[in-house]
Amino acid sequence: MGVLKDLKIADLEKELRATKDDTAKMLIRFDYETQEITQDAKVSAAVAMYKIQLQMATEAHDPAFDKSTWDVEGWKARLAELEDDEEAEESPMLEGGDAGKDQAREASGAGEGGAAKD
Repeated sequence: MGVLKDLKIADLEKELRATKDDTAKMLIRFDYETQEITQDAKVSAAVAMYKIQLQMATEAHDPAFDKSTWDVEGWKARLAELEDDEEAEESPMLEGGDAGKDQAREASGAGEGGAAKD
C-alpha cells in the first residue's frame, strides 16, 4: 500500500512540475505578445503622425490650398499628448540611472557634498 502511495505522489509531483513549466512558458509568451502589440501600436501612431505631417507640409507648399481649414490647436494637443507619453516611459529609466550614480558615488567614498572623504 505504501509503494502505491509513493508512486502516486511521484506522479502528482511530476504533473505539478509540468504544469508549472507550462504556466511559466505561457506567462513568457503573454509578456512577449503584450510587448509586441504595444510596439505595433506605437509604430502605427508614429506612422499616422508622420503621414499627417507630410500632408500638412505638402499643403503648406501649395499656394492654392486654404490653410484656414487646418486644425492647428488639435495638432498641437496631439503632439503634446505623445510627448507626455514618451516622457512617462523614459522617466523610470532616468530615475534608475540616478540611483545607480548615487550608489557609485557612495562606493567611491564621496559624501553628500560630492567630495571624496580622506
